[in-house]
Amino acid sequence: MNKKIVKTLGLASVLGASTAMGATVVGGAAQPLLTIGTQTLATNAVQTGTGANLGKVWYNVIDNSADSVATNPVISNALDMKVTPGFSVTNGGTYYMRMDLTNAIIMSAPALAAWGVSGGVSSTGVTTATLQAAGATGASNAIYLMTNTVTATLTTDFVTIPMTNIAALGTATVSTKVSFYSTLAQATNAVANTNIGLKSQSLIAFADVVTPTATATAAQASVSSNFKNWSKTTTASNASTTDASIGSITHPLNAASTMDADGTLATIADAFLPSTTTMTLTGDLSSGTWFMDSTSACPLAGPTGTTAIAATQKLTLNAAKTSGTTSGTIFAASPFICNVVDGTTQIPAGAYTVGVVYGSAAVADLALTWAGGSVGSISRNGTTNQINYLTTFTGYNQKVILTNRSSIAGTYTFTFQTEADTTAVAGTKATGTLAANSVTVIKATDLVTLTGKSRASATFTAVLASGNVGVATTQVNLSDGATDTVTYRN
Repeated sequence: MNKKIVKTLGLASVLGASTAMGATVVGGAAQPLLTIGTQTLATNAVQTGTGANLGKVWYNVIDNSADSVATNPVISNALDMKVTPGFSVTNGGTYYMRMDLTNAIIMSAPALAAWGVSGGVSSTGVTTATLQAAGATGASNAIYLMTNTVTATLTTDFVTIPMTNIAALGTATVSTKVSFYSTLAQATNAVANTNIGLKSQSLIAFADVVTPTATATAAQASVSSNFKNWSKTTTASNASTTDASIGSITHPLNAASTMDADGTLATIADAFLPSTTTMTLTGDLSSGTWFMDSTSACPLAGPTGTTAIAATQKLTLNAAKTSGTTSGTIFAASPFICNVVDGTTQIPAGAYTVGVVYGSAAVADLALTWAGGSVGSISRNGTTNQINYLTTFTGYNQKVILTNRSSIAGTYTFTFQTEADTTAVAGTKATGTLAANSVTVIKATDLVTLTGKSRASATFTAVLASGNVGVATTQVNLSDGATDTVTYRN
């Protein structure tokens, strides 16, 4: 992934009730350990681990509290860990608080943990929290001596560990655990079952800053132009039937509160570099010019053809014209995939897929490669006729007569509708091609095999203009030679 959001997640647990040296512990309702806001990975923040972390790669996640403002409080103290222990401490009592990180290490040791009362109002002097052990850069835990020097603390009071920054060891979820002990030895060794209470939960989760998606559009080639132009109903520009859009790519930010490492709201520029982003379109690209544009109207093409299309936005096609690529600043927006035709080459029908390799916003950023998906399709409009009566009865010889009056060939297909006690299996002539300027005669028995009754109806579809296609049936009664002919209008 190119750029990662760091989502801070709430923590909840229940503290047990016990009595420890100097601390009167009163079990209260469960309180959450909270972190506020979100962060993204710092640009160029990749570092190589040393010592115990040799060979690991970590990413700095920075708390930029200086950027906090009342109008955007979500930025404030994004890495601060606030916990309500849930027990009271008598005046003069002391205890130890241990903070542990999983999948992360401390980059700047917080020397002092601040104590406050419910509602966030500071209560300076009630409790002093000083770093007692561990907490050095590269450590995964810190231990604080909590000294109650003025008045008793309440079960609703909370303590805040103001982390300046944390190094996440890779992109695995970072979790934190805050536990409370009566002695330094117990806190240092994290002796099981000696803690007054603890709270643990996920602290930082990584997710993509942007989630690319493809929005597909169904375009249609017009039979009235022998499929050399777009149908008026699907053209991108009302001024012309030469250009159409088959879909678009979007890459919105996942949330308005997504933050970059400097504490400012993230932008597309923080997620990827548009100028080095490359898109690959796959499908039949043999007709016209394929390019990227800023809107579904494909204004670069316009009614005058390809002269206005920027060369940097045209797709570069492979030799077989089955795929094409392009890159550039057009990807700073949500670009549309457009095609402009020359009016002399037929537009092929087919489906199209797209994939994007996003350019890294900085050298140290993780690469974002999006496999993509379906981006659109092209169909050809044509002719449909409903044949009300089709029979394979042995006493009749029924034939279907198809006339193609146009100068181009077109494919056709038959589908069948039967009564409940009858089944239909399409025959060898149920699909095929009508040659240009031709008449095709097909026996009903070559179109379909009927089991049950010997009658059915059929739907005929041809990829040809309706005015150029004729459909009729002729039926001969073999017992007396009587003939019945039906001509269908389209």
